[in-house]
Amino acid sequence: MNRNPIPARAGFTLIEVMAVVVVIGLVMGLVVPNFAARRGAELEESARLVADALHIARERAIVTGAAHRALLDLEVGTTRIDWHVDESRAFAHLSRPGDDLGRERSDDRAFSLSPPENEERNYFPIPNRFGREEWLPENIFFVGANTPDGWIEDGTVQIVFQVDGSTDYAEIVLRDNWENRVILEVQPLLEIVRIRKEEAP
Repeated sequence: MNRNPIPARAGFTLIEVMAVVVVIGLVMGLVVPNFAARRGAELEESARLVADALHIARERAIVTGAAHRALLDLEVGTTRIDWHVDESRAFAHLSRPGDDLGRERSDDRAFSLSPPENEERNYFPIPNRFGREEWLPENIFFVGANTPDGWIEDGTVQIVFQVDGSTDYAEIVLRDNWENRVILEVQPLLEIVRIRKEEAP
């Protein structure tokens, strides 16, 4: 008598399926919070860099005796620090004839404390890396800024620090692609920049 064996049925048992679901749940529980935390950390780091630029602008204004501004391009997403000086002082850090062009001279780091002699002043980038435009990461954006002139969403905004370090109250809002927001509060009376985080809804 010829008997054909019944082939074994392919498939997973209920216990195997449950084990896979538990493993996937554990992996998601570990990966998703870390991913969200990393996204928030990048936004906060960008806010700290903007706050650092504001602090440097204030400190330089006091030390150099020249007004400084943090210039924020809200549309492009850049930050730069300028100082309000005449041309001779703005470019004093550049090399003299015979030197390699663009090299800073160590003896040009001293600043004159005497008042300017009727020379026309303007805003020029400061002579270090903060005088160059610093870009926000590609997934971080300026939402706008609340200034004494009102809410500004496009164009450029300047936060000006006078020679005594004083400035006006302002708020600068940044966001990321996931709609997380961070607000930088420039608090002149406390002489600080406070970073306040707002979670996405």
